[in-house]
Amino acid sequence: MPGARAVDREKGEKELSDTSNSAAPWNDLVPSVTIGITCETIRRSVESALGQRWPRKEIIVVDDASHDGSWPILEELQKTHQDLRIIRHEVNRGYPGALNTLVREASGNLIAIFDDDDFSVPDRLGEQWRRLSAYEAEHGCDLVFCYSNRNVVRSGASSTHHVAGAISRRAPEPHGAAVADYLFSHAIDPQFVWGMFGSCTLLARRDSLLAVGAFDETFRRYAEWDFAVRAAFMGSHFIAVDKPLITQFKTKGADKAGSVALKYALQPREKYKGYFTEHGGYWASRAIAHSRLHGTRGARLKSHLFMAAACAASPGLLFKKLRRRVRTVPLQQT
Repeated sequence: MPGARAVDREKGEKELSDTSNSAAPWNDLVPSVTIGITCETIRRSVESALGQRWPRKEIIVVDDASHDGSWPILEELQKTHQDLRIIRHEVNRGYPGALNTLVREASGNLIAIFDDDDFSVPDRLGEQWRRLSAYEAEHGCDLVFCYSNRNVVRSGASSTHHVAGAISRRAPEPHGAAVADYLFSHAIDPQFVWGMFGSCTLLARRDSLLAVGAFDETFRRYAEWDFAVRAAFMGSHFIAVDKPLITQFKTKGADKAGSVALKYALQPREKYKGYFTEHGGYWASRAIAHSRLHGTRGARLKSHLFMAAACAASPGLLFKKLRRRVRTVPLQQT
């Protein structure tokens, strides 16, 4: 016999199918979704949120004390859209502070995070909810966080585009401490399908977000990493839709380059130093953070030297990385 949540999922999915492309009324079998948007630049993201084919949604935009003209745009949009709610921070609290406001103010059963300058396909919510509810029904678990692949567009002198594959886009999906090990590059279990994290593609039950706790506001960057590590230590499951549901437009910023980026990359390693002390890999993980920094700068020699230092500090790391290459799962063609 199917569980109550599985029955509700089947009824809710039929209800969604009946209403997503019509003006028919919905009922409580379709879960309500709060679309949360953190704001610096905004119109494209809000319009993609408004265009979601989901019959029961609210949109909350948190303006984190922006100075780029976003607030007047939001006030204009709110006048013509009843399901759009705007909140303004008087003092900039950073990305994790904006996320905490979104979770606290949300009334939806589910929360989907949309970044301010990203575009989500119209059926993003439907695709992720179907994946989430099916996984919950199959595995009988509650703490599940659902991501998706994304199109990444980098602007600059020469624009580039690629598809970034998400963690757990195919089975077997990782859960528990193995995910924390992966994030820190401490130990990568080759039996699982790994890939990108990123709160900009996240959909989860509000209860799951509350169970893990608030985003750490001391992390101006990597707050979603810290959140995922805590969720992993609680035994959470991480899954994804194997389609690029989001287009992410990346631009360079002062907090995304140089020593500032390294500072925040090292911060979670310091926070969880006790875990590394118990399981090993602290110095290897720090060396990997340096390697990635130099890699993004195009300093390939320095990047390789730091990676060699990481392998020397943790001799099993090189073998695990080679095994991971063998296990790499290609992106699904869409």
